[in-house]
Amino acid sequence: MEIVPADSLLFRAAIDALKEFLPEATLQIKPTGIVICGMDRSHIGFVHYTLAKTDCKVLKVPAPQTIGIHMVNLSRVLSNVGASDSIKLTLNKARDCLVVNYSNDKIGKKAVYELPMLEIQEEAVDLPDLTYAAKVSAKTSDIVGVVKEVGAFGDNILLCLDSDGFHISANGDIGFAKQTLENTEDRDMELTEDSVTATFATKYLSGIMKGCAPLSSTTTLEFDGAGQPLRASFHYGADSHFLAYQAPKIVE
Repeated sequence: MEIVPADSLLFRAAIDALKEFLPEATLQIKPTGIVICGMDRSHIGFVHYTLAKTDCKVLKVPAPQTIGIHMVNLSRVLSNVGASDSIKLTLNKARDCLVVNYSNDKIGKKAVYELPMLEIQEEAVDLPDLTYAAKVSAKTSDIVGVVKEVGAFGDNILLCLDSDGFHISANGDIGFAKQTLENTEDRDMELTEDSVTATFATKYLSGIMKGCAPLSSTTTLEFDGAGQPLRASFHYGADSHFLAYQAPKIVE
Protein backbone atom coordinates (compact mmCIF):
# COMPACT_ATOMS: atom_id res chain seq x y z
CA MET A 1 0.00 0.00 0.00
CA GLU A 2 1.17 3.50 -0.84
CA ILE A 3 -0.85 6.70 -0.59
CA VAL A 4 0.37 10.24 -1.31
CA PRO A 5 -2.30 12.94 -0.83
CA ALA A 6 -2.16 15.73 -3.43
CA ASP A 7 -2.64 18.43 -0.78
CA SER A 8 -0.71 17.80 2.43
CA LEU A 9 -2.29 20.69 4.34
CA LEU A 10 -5.86 19.58 3.57
CA PHE A 11 -5.04 16.05 4.69
CA ARG A 12 -3.50 17.39 7.90
CA ALA A 13 -6.56 19.61 8.52
CA ALA A 14 -8.96 16.70 7.97
CA ILE A 15 -7.13 14.45 10.42
CA ASP A 16 -6.98 17.30 12.92
CA ALA A 17 -10.77 17.75 12.64
CA LEU A 18 -11.44 14.02 12.83
CA LYS A 19 -9.50 13.56 16.06
CA GLU A 20 -11.98 15.83 17.85
CA PHE A 21 -14.79 13.38 17.00
CA LEU A 22 -12.93 10.07 16.83
CA PRO A 23 -9.85 9.85 19.09
CA GLU A 24 -9.46 6.31 17.76
CA ALA A 25 -10.76 5.46 14.31
CA THR A 26 -10.91 2.81 11.63
CA LEU A 27 -9.38 3.67 8.27
CA GLN A 28 -11.02 1.89 5.36
CA ILE A 29 -8.33 1.84 2.68
CA LYS A 30 -9.71 1.05 -0.77
CA PRO A 31 -8.58 1.31 -4.41
CA THR A 32 -10.93 4.33 -4.59
CA GLY A 33 -9.38 6.16 -1.61
CA ILE A 34 -9.54 6.39 2.19
CA VAL A 35 -12.78 6.46 4.17
CA ILE A 36 -12.92 7.30 7.88
CA CYS A 37 -16.30 7.37 9.59
CA GLY A 38 -17.88 6.76 12.96
CA MET A 39 -20.00 7.96 15.85
CA ASP A 40 -18.42 10.15 18.51
CA ARG A 41 -18.34 8.91 22.10
CA SER A 42 -21.25 11.12 23.13
CA HIS A 43 -23.39 9.63 20.34
CA ILE A 44 -24.40 13.16 19.36
CA GLY A 45 -22.28 13.40 16.24
CA PHE A 46 -21.33 11.23 13.28
CA VAL A 47 -18.58 12.01 10.77
CA HIS A 48 -17.79 10.66 7.32
CA TYR A 49 -14.51 11.63 5.65
CA THR A 50 -13.42 10.58 2.18
CA LEU A 51 -10.05 11.20 0.55
CA ALA A 52 -10.76 10.29 -3.08
CA LYS A 53 -8.29 8.66 -5.45
CA THR A 54 -8.58 11.70 -7.73
CA ASP A 55 -7.15 13.84 -4.91
CA CYS A 56 -4.04 11.68 -4.47
CA LYS A 57 -0.76 11.89 -6.35
CA VAL A 58 -0.27 8.20 -5.67
CA LEU A 59 -2.82 5.60 -4.59
CA LYS A 60 -1.65 1.99 -4.74
CA VAL A 61 -4.01 -0.30 -2.87
CA PRO A 62 -3.80 -3.88 -4.19
CA ALA A 63 -6.70 -5.00 -1.99
CA PRO A 64 -9.12 -3.26 0.41
CA GLN A 65 -8.04 -3.32 4.03
CA THR A 66 -9.11 -1.85 7.34
CA ILE A 67 -6.76 -0.59 10.05
CA GLY A 68 -7.30 1.04 13.43
CA ILE A 69 -5.30 4.15 14.29
CA HIS A 70 -5.01 6.48 17.28
CA MET A 71 -6.10 9.67 15.53
CA VAL A 72 -4.67 11.99 18.19
CA ASN A 73 -1.22 10.54 17.58
CA LEU A 74 -1.62 10.71 13.80
CA SER A 75 -2.62 14.37 14.14
CA ARG A 76 0.45 14.98 16.30
CA VAL A 77 2.68 13.42 13.64
CA LEU A 78 1.16 15.59 10.92
CA SER A 79 1.22 18.82 12.97
CA ASN A 80 4.64 19.81 11.61
CA VAL A 81 3.76 19.18 7.96
CA GLY A 82 3.96 22.32 5.82
CA ALA A 83 2.49 23.33 2.48
CA SER A 84 5.59 22.27 0.52
CA ASP A 85 5.94 18.91 2.29
CA SER A 86 4.93 15.65 0.64
CA ILE A 87 3.23 12.99 2.78
CA LYS A 88 3.39 9.26 2.02
CA LEU A 89 1.45 6.58 3.92
CA THR A 90 2.53 2.93 3.84
CA LEU A 91 2.08 -0.15 6.00
CA ASN A 92 4.75 -2.17 7.76
CA LYS A 93 2.92 -5.42 8.36
CA ALA A 94 5.93 -7.03 10.01
CA ARG A 95 5.86 -4.35 12.71
CA ASP A 96 2.05 -3.98 12.55
CA CYS A 97 2.19 -0.23 12.08
CA LEU A 98 1.22 2.63 9.80
CA VAL A 99 4.31 4.40 8.42
CA VAL A 100 4.12 8.13 7.74
CA ASN A 101 6.91 9.61 5.62
CA TYR A 102 7.14 13.24 4.73
CA SER A 103 9.80 15.09 2.83
CA ASN A 104 10.66 18.56 1.62
CA ASP A 105 13.03 18.65 -1.35
CA LYS A 106 13.41 22.44 -1.11
CA ILE A 107 15.17 22.26 2.24
CA GLY A 108 16.47 18.70 1.99
CA LYS A 109 14.47 17.31 4.92
CA LYS A 110 12.94 13.90 5.43
CA ALA A 111 11.08 12.38 8.37
CA VAL A 112 9.56 9.00 9.16
CA TYR A 113 7.11 7.98 11.89
CA GLU A 114 5.61 4.64 12.80
CA LEU A 115 2.23 4.42 14.51
CA PRO A 116 1.08 1.08 15.92
CA MET A 117 -2.20 -0.19 14.53
CA LEU A 118 -5.10 -0.78 16.88
CA GLU A 119 -7.82 -3.38 17.09
CA ILE A 120 -11.02 -1.38 17.32
CA GLN A 121 -14.28 -3.10 18.12
CA GLU A 122 -17.12 -0.97 16.87
CA GLU A 123 -20.56 -1.40 15.45
CA ALA A 124 -21.07 -0.27 11.88
CA VAL A 125 -23.39 2.72 11.64
CA ASP A 126 -25.26 3.23 8.40
CA LEU A 127 -27.25 6.41 8.22
CA PRO A 128 -30.44 6.21 6.17
CA ASP A 129 -30.89 8.40 3.13
CA LEU A 130 -31.92 11.77 4.52
CA THR A 131 -33.92 14.51 2.85
CA TYR A 132 -33.99 18.01 4.29
CA ALA A 133 -36.49 20.83 4.12
CA ALA A 134 -33.81 23.53 4.60
CA LYS A 135 -30.47 23.90 2.86
CA VAL A 136 -28.00 26.79 3.19
CA SER A 137 -24.71 27.14 1.32
CA ALA A 138 -22.52 30.11 2.23
CA LYS A 139 -18.94 31.14 2.83
CA THR A 140 -17.48 29.10 5.66
CA SER A 141 -16.11 32.26 7.25
CA ASP A 142 -19.61 33.78 7.37
CA ILE A 143 -21.14 30.77 9.11
CA VAL A 144 -18.19 30.30 11.48
CA GLY A 145 -18.40 33.96 12.50
CA VAL A 146 -22.13 33.93 13.18
CA VAL A 147 -22.05 30.65 15.11
CA LYS A 148 -19.19 31.94 17.28
CA GLU A 149 -20.78 35.31 18.02
CA VAL A 150 -24.32 34.04 18.65
CA GLY A 151 -23.17 30.89 20.44
CA ALA A 152 -21.62 32.98 23.20
CA PHE A 153 -25.16 33.76 24.39
CA GLY A 154 -26.45 30.26 25.09
CA ASP A 155 -25.89 26.53 25.27
CA ASN A 156 -28.29 25.95 22.39
CA ILE A 157 -28.43 27.54 18.94
CA LEU A 158 -31.68 27.83 17.03
CA LEU A 159 -31.44 27.70 13.24
CA CYS A 160 -34.28 29.02 11.11
CA LEU A 161 -34.63 29.37 7.36
CA ASP A 162 -37.47 31.37 5.86
CA SER A 163 -38.10 33.77 3.00
CA ASP A 164 -36.13 36.52 4.79
CA GLY A 165 -32.94 34.47 5.07
CA PHE A 166 -30.99 32.20 7.43
CA HIS A 167 -31.47 33.17 11.09
CA ILE A 168 -29.19 31.99 13.91
CA SER A 169 -30.20 32.82 17.50
CA ALA A 170 -29.44 31.90 21.10
CA ASN A 171 -30.95 32.80 24.44
CA GLY A 172 -29.13 32.45 27.77
CA ASP A 173 -28.26 34.02 31.09
CA ILE A 174 -26.43 36.97 29.51
CA GLY A 175 -29.23 37.79 27.09
CA PHE A 176 -30.54 37.09 23.60
CA ALA A 177 -28.71 37.26 20.27
CA LYS A 178 -29.89 36.83 16.70
CA GLN A 179 -28.10 37.27 13.40
CA THR A 180 -29.37 36.83 9.86
CA LEU A 181 -27.54 35.86 6.69
CA GLU A 182 -29.64 37.17 3.83
CA ASN A 183 -30.04 35.34 0.53
CA THR A 184 -27.43 37.19 -1.51
CA GLU A 185 -25.85 36.24 -4.84
CA ASP A 186 -22.97 34.36 -3.20
CA ARG A 187 -25.31 32.26 -1.03
CA ASP A 188 -27.69 29.48 -1.96
CA MET A 189 -30.77 28.86 0.16
CA GLU A 190 -33.35 26.17 -0.61
CA LEU A 191 -36.59 25.75 1.28
CA THR A 192 -39.40 23.26 0.71
CA GLU A 193 -41.66 24.72 3.42
CA ASP A 194 -42.62 28.25 4.47
CA SER A 195 -40.03 28.07 7.25
CA VAL A 196 -37.92 25.44 9.00
CA THR A 197 -36.61 25.67 12.57
CA ALA A 198 -34.36 23.32 14.55
CA THR A 199 -32.22 23.56 17.70
CA PHE A 200 -28.72 22.18 18.22
CA ALA A 201 -26.20 22.19 21.06
CA THR A 202 -23.84 25.15 20.71
CA LYS A 203 -20.80 23.18 21.87
CA TYR A 204 -21.01 20.58 19.12
CA LEU A 205 -22.02 22.92 16.31
CA SER A 206 -19.17 25.25 17.24
CA GLY A 207 -16.80 22.30 17.29
CA ILE A 208 -17.84 21.21 13.81
CA MET A 209 -17.40 24.67 12.33
CA LYS A 210 -14.09 25.35 14.07
CA GLY A 211 -12.60 21.98 13.20
CA CYS A 212 -13.72 21.83 9.58
CA ALA A 213 -13.31 25.49 8.60
CA PRO A 214 -9.83 24.97 7.07
CA LEU A 215 -11.17 22.32 4.70
CA SER A 216 -13.42 24.36 2.43
CA SER A 217 -14.23 27.98 1.65
CA THR A 218 -17.92 27.02 1.38
CA THR A 219 -20.12 25.23 3.91
CA THR A 220 -23.50 23.63 3.30
CA LEU A 221 -25.84 23.18 6.27
CA GLU A 222 -28.97 21.06 5.95
CA PHE A 223 -31.58 20.69 8.68
CA ASP A 224 -35.20 19.78 9.19
CA GLY A 225 -37.86 20.41 11.78
CA ALA A 226 -38.75 16.72 11.95
CA GLY A 227 -36.00 15.78 14.40
CA GLN A 228 -33.38 14.80 11.84
CA PRO A 229 -29.68 15.41 12.47
CA LEU A 230 -28.01 18.49 11.06
CA ARG A 231 -25.70 17.74 8.13
CA ALA A 232 -22.69 20.00 7.57
CA SER A 233 -20.89 19.35 4.28
CA PHE A 234 -17.39 20.44 3.32
CA HIS A 235 -16.27 19.52 -0.21
CA TYR A 236 -12.74 20.06 -1.51
CA GLY A 237 -10.41 18.85 -4.19
CA ALA A 238 -12.04 16.96 -7.05
CA ASP A 239 -14.13 14.41 -5.13
CA SER A 240 -13.14 14.50 -1.45
CA HIS A 241 -15.45 15.54 1.36
CA PHE A 242 -16.00 15.78 5.09
CA LEU A 243 -19.57 15.30 6.33
CA ALA A 244 -20.50 15.96 9.95
CA TYR A 245 -23.88 15.08 11.43
CA GLN A 246 -25.24 16.41 14.72
CA ALA A 247 -28.32 15.21 16.56
CA PRO A 248 -30.92 17.91 17.29
CA LYS A 249 -31.48 19.23 20.80
CA ILE A 250 -34.93 18.61 22.18
CA VAL A 251 -35.90 21.73 24.10
CA GLU A 252 -39.01 21.54 26.25
